[in-house]
Amino acid sequence: MRSNTRSLRGAVAVALARVVVPLWLLAGAVLKLFDASPSHLPAPMIKWTGALGLDLMFVLEFTIAAELVVVGVMWLLPRLARPVGILMLAGFLPVLVADVASGATSCGCFGAVEIHPGITLAVDFGFLLGLWLLGRGVESLKITPVQPTWRVLAAGCWALISVVVAFGVTAAASPSPPRFEPEAVGQPSGPAEGYYLPSYDEWLGSPWSEVPIAAWIQPSPPDLDRGVRFILFYRKDCEHCHALMEAFFTGPLAVPTTAVAVPERGGFPIVGTLPFPCEACDVAELPSGVDWFLQTPVLVRLADGVVECAAEVTADDPRCLLQ
Repeated sequence: MRSNTRSLRGAVAVALARVVVPLWLLAGAVLKLFDASPSHLPAPMIKWTGALGLDLMFVLEFTIAAELVVVGVMWLLPRLARPVGILMLAGFLPVLVADVASGATSCGCFGAVEIHPGITLAVDFGFLLGLWLLGRGVESLKITPVQPTWRVLAAGCWALISVVVAFGVTAAASPSPPRFEPEAVGQPSGPAEGYYLPSYDEWLGSPWSEVPIAAWIQPSPPDLDRGVRFILFYRKDCEHCHALMEAFFTGPLAVPTTAVAVPERGGFPIVGTLPFPCEACDVAELPSGVDWFLQTPVLVRLADGVVECAAEVTADDPRCLLQ
């Protein structure tokens, strides 16, 4: 009986290390590869890497390449399958925990396919425990100092192909910056990277005309260099945006305000849009075809064209509004 139990445990451990976990990782890599958008990276990863000044597209490509390389190692080098799988899954856990803590609705592990981070956290943790506990003592998963030469060469070729695919395919599939209509002659075409990650602290004290996002707003808001002005970035299906406007931007406005609609990469939503209560606002929009990393609503306060305040706000915390 004990021998049968040990045999079953070993079979499950091998299946996890050689089949289940690699296919799980491969699914995430392939879906991110076809999506080719850094907007679906985990929110904590976007904030951490953005704070370091890293190119988010590079982060996406590196993530895909790493997952593909690990899949190849787990398939082609059986003796390394268990430790490599444990390391990869353990690396995912802090990001998923931060996702859950931040209230994210999707983990970003599978590109545009939304899966709640709590579900992914439970699955990854289960796989990690399975590899750690069930794989102990399994002979075929023990690390040996030398692997068969053909397997090492095959793993090396897989790794090289993985890097080429991850960096080449995403570069080809990623959205091109939008082009403006002819009347916008002289305007830049949009972020060259295909995305824009704001740094609100860097906006403070700068003339609004020198803030990069100002050049992509169409039509350009008038008279921003005179007196106090608000610029409100919102999404048409954003409940927090709607609540903020209902609370502070209805009826006659004490301060002239421009409401800038922020689209998703594929354009503005067709369903799920909310009423637009700010009838006195000037209206403008950002172009689609770009991943705009603005956690709307975002409020900017200008004084004679200079940014006095720029922040992500809510109806309960309209900080720039109250200065």
